[in-house]
Amino acid sequence: MEIGKLNKLEVLEITEKLIILDGGEEGKLSVSRREIQQKPEVGENVEVFIYRNAKREAVATGFIPYAMAGEFDYMVVNEVSPAGALLDWGISKDLFLPSREETAKLRVDRSYLVYVYYDQNTRQVIATMKVDDHLGLSEPQYQMNQEVEVLVVRETEIGYKVIVDNAFWGIIYHSEIFEKVEYGMKTKGYVKCVREDGKIDIALQKQGYKVVDSLCALIMDELSHHNGFLPVNDSSDSQVIYDTFGCSKKSFKKTIGTLYRQQFITIDDDGIRLVETEE
Repeated sequence: MEIGKLNKLEVLEITEKLIILDGGEEGKLSVSRREIQQKPEVGENVEVFIYRNAKREAVATGFIPYAMAGEFDYMVVNEVSPAGALLDWGISKDLFLPSREETAKLRVDRSYLVYVYYDQNTRQVIATMKVDDHLGLSEPQYQMNQEVEVLVVRETEIGYKVIVDNAFWGIIYHSEIFEKVEYGMKTKGYVKCVREDGKIDIALQKQGYKVVDSLCALIMDELSHHNGFLPVNDSSDSQVIYDTFGCSKKSFKKTIGTLYRQQFITIDDDGIRLVETEE
C-alpha cells in the first residue's frame, strides 16, 4: 500500500455507514460509504486515497486530493504559523507545508505552486515549494507529437513555463497559443522537441503531416459547405484562422499550400476557392 496515492484494497466487511478494507500491515481501514461511488460487495476491491493522520495512522478516503505524492499543483493557503502552512488539499485534512520547505513568505488565501511527496522521516505526506529539486531528475525520452500532461506555471516574455508529466520543465511559446492559458491550468500538450538542456518545447496541438492530413479534410469540407469559398488565406490574422479551423497559422499555411500544389484550391487575395472540376 502506497501512502499519498490511490490504492485498490479488498472489502472485508460492509456496515450501515462504513466499508471496512484490508490495509495489510496497516490493519483494517474504514471509509464512509458516502465517499464511494460504486456499491462493492465483500471480497471486491475499491480504489481509495491513503494518507496519515496526526497520530501517523493510515486513513482511507474516497475523495481524491488536488495532487497526490509525486505530483505538482497550485494550492491555497488556509493557515500560516512559525512551523509552516496548511494548504487546501481537496480532502478533509489540510496538507502540511513545513517552514523549511518554504521559499517565499506565504499569505492566507493565496495559491502557491508546490510538490507533494511522502516524507520517510516524518511518515507524513507533505508539500514543498522547492519544485526544482524534483524536476529534471532523468533524461526526457519523448517522440514528436507524443501526448503529455501539462501544468501551466507562469508567463514569461517568450511564453508560458510548464511542468510536463510531473517530471520536466517545458515551454509553450506565445506565437503558438490560440486559446486562453493561465497559471494553474492543467491540460494535454504535445511534444515538439526535447532541447539539449533537457527542457521540452510543447505545443497545444499536434505538429507535422498528421495535422496537415486532418486539416486538409476539414478545409475541403468547410469549402464545400460554403459554396466553394472561404474569406481566409495565408495573410489572415492568426486568431481568425484559429477561430475558423482551430489550428495555428503555421499549420494552416502548410495545409493550403499542399491543397494548392495538388490543384484542389486557389489562393486569392480575398480568400481560398475550390477549383472547379470538369465533369
